[in-house]
Amino acid sequence: MNFRPLPDGQWSPVPELPGIPEPLRREGAYLPPPLPSDLALPPSTYRRCAEAEHALGRLDEAAERLGVRPAIVRSTQVRDANASAGLSGVAVGLRETFAADLLASQGGPPPTGSAAPSQLVAPFLRACDHGLARVRAGAPVDAELVGEVAAIMTGGAPGRRLPDVLRDAPGRLGVSDGRAYLLTATGAHLVALLEQWSTWVREEDEQPRVAKVALAHYQLEVLQPFPTANGHVARTFSTLEMVRCGLVRDQVLPLSVWLDTALDEYQERIRDVVDTGRVDRWVDFFATAVRDQALAQLRLIGHLEALAAEYTARLPRTGKLPLVAAELIGFPVVDHRSLRTRYGITAKAATDLTARLVELGILVPREHLGYRRVFLCRDVLRLLADHPDTTA
Repeated sequence: MNFRPLPDGQWSPVPELPGIPEPLRREGAYLPPPLPSDLALPPSTYRRCAEAEHALGRLDEAAERLGVRPAIVRSTQVRDANASAGLSGVAVGLRETFAADLLASQGGPPPTGSAAPSQLVAPFLRACDHGLARVRAGAPVDAELVGEVAAIMTGGAPGRRLPDVLRDAPGRLGVSDGRAYLLTATGAHLVALLEQWSTWVREEDEQPRVAKVALAHYQLEVLQPFPTANGHVARTFSTLEMVRCGLVRDQVLPLSVWLDTALDEYQERIRDVVDTGRVDRWVDFFATAVRDQALAQLRLIGHLEALAAEYTARLPRTGKLPLVAAELIGFPVVDHRSLRTRYGITAKAATDLTARLVELGILVPREHLGYRRVFLCRDVLRLLADHPDTTA
């Protein structure tokens, strides 16, 4: 095997940090080496990357075949936002996340609590929308763009100079101080290493696209360039780069959903690269996750197609009703206002639509936030959240 591990990183002392395990503080803060341009990986890793890319291609075509691609894209984004909120240590139900997206899309009043679903998921969704719009406009997924994403995720707005948004204190990887598994260094090196990361991402080379995404994802995690939300930024980078480099045309792979179920192994794999330089094991893990999650999405689309066929048999072939039912795949929580806006119909028509869908058992009415009536498509919510055949 011609594989060479990464060079050793550097370690720097850190001051007393409240809540951080003492052995970790004594170890110091890690500074990763730059990513090499001539990294060779084992043949088995290249095979796994090829499997992942093939699965992504199949997924992208299946999303097109479903006929409601914008709906499947939005449901993927909402599932990712829901899982990302969970990774922050706050559990939010998928139904509540869809309701929060509905509320945010209508410019509703801001939530009063920091743990409210809208407060947790809306910045993530805004950051995804901004990043995808920039990629479609031809922007590279570089340090400037991930800086914009980080600003939006933390409640700010893009536009500040990159050096002004980087962290100025040691960082930590882990869901909390007490569960930290790596401290990361700070200082002037962050700007230089982030610029090198951007150059490396933009370079054309012979690496499989999934391998490049995996390596760049790892480096962004251990650099931790921003004061907060670095894990969210790394996952969003991976999604945006998969779209930019043509692996998929839209965000149809819910990467955070996989991470939510494999967090312990994810952390172990990152720490293994730090300790051994064996980045091939990380790439193999990442590619396997992408492949398995893409295959789970393919199964989900199959179930959604079957559900759409069942609905079609129960609905008239003309009018708005079939389209509304089909797009419940991406918008399984609706209200009359959202139907009026999305389909350009009157208030009476929206009321008639929901009444008919409730009568057919496709929608279920439910009060939300104590004063507004929303309608749930439980069949879709079960497939997105609870079905054992639609998760990796």
